[in-house]
Amino acid sequence: MNIEKPESQQTIGQVEVIGTLHCDVTQKGDLPRQSGLGAGPSAVIELDRGHPASMLDDLQGFDRIWLISWLDRAQGWKPRVLPPRGGSKRGVLATRAPHRPNPIGLSAVRLDRIEGHRIFIEDHDLLDGTPIIDIKPYLPYSDAHPGSAAGWAEEGWAPHEVVVEKLASTQLAWLGQRKVPLEDRALPTLRFRPMPSRGHRVKEMAQRPGVYTWCWRTWRIDYRVDPAAHRVSIEAIRSGRTDDRGIHEADGPGDGVEIHAEFNQAFQN
Repeated sequence: MNIEKPESQQTIGQVEVIGTLHCDVTQKGDLPRQSGLGAGPSAVIELDRGHPASMLDDLQGFDRIWLISWLDRAQGWKPRVLPPRGGSKRGVLATRAPHRPNPIGLSAVRLDRIEGHRIFIEDHDLLDGTPIIDIKPYLPYSDAHPGSAAGWAEEGWAPHEVVVEKLASTQLAWLGQRKVPLEDRALPTLRFRPMPSRGHRVKEMAQRPGVYTWCWRTWRIDYRVDPAAHRVSIEAIRSGRTDDRGIHEADGPGDGVEIHAEFNQAFQN
């Protein structure tokens, strides 16, 4: 059950939007679960023209910056949530779930360059149009604490090595040439979350135990998992689209009938 704010609960001040993030990602399934996992999308933050560009003076020298955002598409919240990793519910304040009492996002992103009121970034985890409410420099000497305990997030978890086999490598390169960012989405996902879980579009093949299929939009990736070696081996890419647009409507670049037909012809699927 979503929790409504009690009438007696205090609010403090107002939050001012200082800019807006613009990128090509409009669906949360196309984003990495966290910023900083590698191969995240690029974006530009347009600072509100009511603010002077001098606010950004001296920021250019930092490799990374913190984005504090308002997750405007997160509606309602619950005291306990089921995070992507692990099969147990956790207290919402022990997670980074977007559905919180105050839907504030915190993202450490790579700073590319600054041009006037525009800030170009890489490796983020936000949707197009996300309001930005603050920006701060990332300071390695105070913000990085290697070796710190990570609570429940450390329980029985280790990243997997991802090996891309020859056929899959050729197929991913073919898609990359056509601006389908499947490789950029697949590798971080399968490194950290190769196994089936609630809300994760992964299924084990009934006819091939130990082989799984991950669904990304209208594409399918088949891969093996070696739990002992913490290794994922990507075997092949398949089209998950039919010729009937009424069944699978294109929901992004690279999902149309034409590119799937070309792919199937090229690889005789």
